[in-house]
This record gives sequence, C-alpha cells and structure tokens, in this order.
Amino acid sequence: MAAKYEERMKAKGFLSCHLDTLPTKFMQIAREELGETDEVRRTALVQFKKRILDDNKLKCPTDDDYLIQFLRARKYDVDKALGLLNNYFNLNASFPELYESLDKEKMDKLTSSNSFNVLPFRDNDGCLILTMKMENWDSDDINVRVLIGTTAAILFCLNIYPVNQICGVRLIYDAKNYSFKQMRCFVPKYLPLVAKALRNSLPIRFKSIHVVNEAIVFQYAWSILKLLLSEKIRSRIYFHGKNTEELQKYIPKEIIPREYGGDLNNYYNHDWLTKELDKFCNRFLMLIKPFF
Repeated sequence: MAAKYEERMKAKGFLSCHLDTLPTKFMQIAREELGETDEVRRTALVQFKKRILDDNKLKCPTDDDYLIQFLRARKYDVDKALGLLNNYFNLNASFPELYESLDKEKMDKLTSSNSFNVLPFRDNDGCLILTMKMENWDSDDINVRVLIGTTAAILFCLNIYPVNQICGVRLIYDAKNYSFKQMRCFVPKYLPLVAKALRNSLPIRFKSIHVVNEAIVFQYAWSILKLLLSEKIRSRIYFHGKNTEELQKYIPKEIIPREYGGDLNNYYNHDWLTKELDKFCNRFLMLIKPFF
C-alpha cells in the first residue's frame, strides 16, 4: 500500500483495519447502539454464564472474551444471546464433518490465493470491510468443507477484536466466474448451513453484504437461498452486478479497491490474514470441539 495513499486516508479520518484497542468514538457507538456500559457488561456476563452452566446440554467455553461476542451481537439481551449460542451449537453439531479434520495446509493455501482479503481502512461507521472472490477458489483442489471451515475461522478470527464486535462487518462478495461446479458443492447439502449462518447462528454483526459481478449461475443459487432467509437479512444483501458506482453509495470510494471502482490500488493482505489465522486456528478448533 503506497505511503501517500495511507497518509491521505488517515488525514481524511479513516481508521485502520488493525485496531487492538477500542477508540473512544467506538465506545460511544457501543453505548448508543448496544446499550453497553461497564455495569451492563458485568451484570450480563454473570447472568449469561450462569444460564450456560445451568444448562446440562450446553457444553461450551465460558470465558468473558468468548461470551461477550454473543452478548454484543444481541445488544446485551441475555435471552437472545443464549438463543444465538444454542443456534450456533446446533449448527456446528449438524455438520460435524466440517471440523473433524480441517486441513491447515489447505486453509493456508486458500487464504494465500486472494480468495479472502481484509481492506486496510474501515468505513465511516467503523465497519471492517472483507472481500471474498469466488473465482480464486479451485473446488477441485480445495473442497467445500475446507472453504466453509476457513470462512468460519476467518470470521471468528476477526471477531475476537472488540471493535469488530461493536461496529460489525461489511462483505463484498465477488461472484465473478462463479461456476456451476462451485454451485453444486453447496446446493443442496450446504445451502441450509449458509442460510442459518446468515440468519441467526453466528455472533457476527453483518451490517451489509454486497454482491458484485453476479451472473446467471449465482442468480440461480440465490433464487433458492433467499427462500431460506428472513426479510431482515434479505434487506441487507445488495446486488450491484458491474455497477461499481452503486457500490460506492454504501462503502466510500476511497477505501474500495480499483477493480470495484475505488481508489485502493493493488492491495492484498494475505500475509496478515494468514498470520492471524495461525495465531487463532488452534483456539478455533478448541472452541469447536465441545460441540461434538
């Protein structure tokens, strides 16, 4: 990333994707949008942990860092957070083959292929911008179970940072060259999993999903998937085709890659993403194990 571009973005007030601490402005967002205060957080964690420990069927981690993700995702409503955790439990238990033997080498190969990328700057609302390019996924070399497992690991890897729990994620999903062979990997077996993950099973605040370069094969897959989604989730999914100007209505042009009509040139963050996954992968697998 060119130094001049980085300086210009910082001068405009755009914040980096790498934020280990929580800036004051995002603490304010947490108070206003989630109702989060020190007292609310402490009380909710105690209540949430007790509800989990009282449930003999629910075996999962109970450390604060893990539980806070579910509470923030449901604005500190303990009942709803417990429902989300149960949904997450049931989703993982329904598809044990996804995590029984994750191939770390294949996961690293996938993250190094530019299938996933975290853009360097956040939008004006503090949202992290994640891109996913389907044309870079070779389904003959990397099976769909590795793709789904890697996607889940990346989302949880990014969600361990409080700022992402509070401000959420926007996804640019590039369906260019999405093939019938790729679609058959999902349809019909894993389409319900995708729907449940989007609907109410992950402690991720998906603020919006922007599909670009979609063609007829993807449109067919969407015609089935949308039947499984709630109106609320469908309203957060936008289709732009090749109309990059329309994408800029939702995400500032300054932080969008040039291939989508933005100002960001030749940015590929796979080294950072791979290192983050390396740090988090063992914990991710540890967090998954209690569900089986």
